[in-house]
Amino acid sequence: MINLAAPVNPVLLSAVPLKSPSSVAQSMFWEATDQLWYVCQRYVTEGDQARLLVNRLHADGTLLDSMVLLRAGHGANIGVDRRDDGIYLWTDALVSESLWAQAIARVRYVPDGVADASDPQSVALHQPRTGVYRVSATVDPVARELIFRSQNSNVSSATSVALVDRYDLDAAAEGVFEPLGTVSQVSTRTLQGYTSLGGYLYTLYGDSAQANTYITCTDWRSGKVVREQHITTLSSLSDREPEGLCVYQAAPGDTASATLAFGFADGVPGGRTYYAARFPHPGTPAWVKVPYDTAVYVPNSDNYPPQYRLSGDQVHLHFGISRVDGLPWTNGEVLFRLPVPARPDRTQRLVGVVSGAGVTTDTMAVRFEVTTSGDVIIYDERPLTGWVGGDHSFWRC
Repeated sequence: MINLAAPVNPVLLSAVPLKSPSSVAQSMFWEATDQLWYVCQRYVTEGDQARLLVNRLHADGTLLDSMVLLRAGHGANIGVDRRDDGIYLWTDALVSESLWAQAIARVRYVPDGVADASDPQSVALHQPRTGVYRVSATVDPVARELIFRSQNSNVSSATSVALVDRYDLDAAAEGVFEPLGTVSQVSTRTLQGYTSLGGYLYTLYGDSAQANTYITCTDWRSGKVVREQHITTLSSLSDREPEGLCVYQAAPGDTASATLAFGFADGVPGGRTYYAARFPHPGTPAWVKVPYDTAVYVPNSDNYPPQYRLSGDQVHLHFGISRVDGLPWTNGEVLFRLPVPARPDRTQRLVGVVSGAGVTTDTMAVRFEVTTSGDVIIYDERPLTGWVGGDHSFWRC
């Protein structure tokens, strides 16, 4: 199970422009073998949901090429199936009058190409369930399963009852759909993506309101939601609409590194951009918050309360704090104390930063020491009044 409560999530894409600057991104997928992103947009105008534009991006977000799928759906999700004879996309298609998909499509990716979902020669359409609405699909690249979502009525995801099935990917590519598992979902939130990893179904919900981004974790075996987490990553974005959730691997076949990536669309029509971040890789030590005097100190953001984590005998220290009273820091002031597991066997000297307030010389560097008793102390004779902190690593022995 992925640690959804990680306080720091590495950013993978930042302010990336997509092929269509007028359309909001809808979903994404990371293909680990080629180290490429696939990001799906509705194309071209807000009211035109009958065409999808799939962007293919390098790992740093540089646009490589794109493809247009005609008579497609909303682009609610996308999956990538890499084969010896090429790359195949799984997405929603065959739109109804409501402009939401009735089937899922498997189509070979053609750089800068165009495919029509009504053409059986280029697009394979599938309906794993009949009598359902607003269908979509993605791929679990670790388990090699197709994940298929459908609703029992043609209404908003925030008022729907949905079923999510998983199928063997190779069998699904041949048109054979025998469910390996099914869970039911009822939510009052807007669906923005889903994926599966390690026996769990993960679902992204929210809208552009800062307080509405959540990821839930559902156990495939029991069908119960076992974890729910409010996501505050990239909270400084002006529009910040959650869009897209997928499995992320550092390298192909490296299942031990598999985690989740999630995306945000930002900007105004004509200047849309895309962001993505990920959760820490499994096995990454958890951050541990350090007690401090809240009457005296305050973190400079929600991501910077004093905290540490251990990796063997190495300690990683992360903090950024200000004085509540706004007075200058005192030379030799003890900021907080690390617990025994994070204390070194001899004093460690660290270099951190100050925000600039009260800096009277040309450096914004500041000196810290960590003593054998765990005290983290600031040493600087200048009348510094800004926040101080840093990201440090030191050895216990």
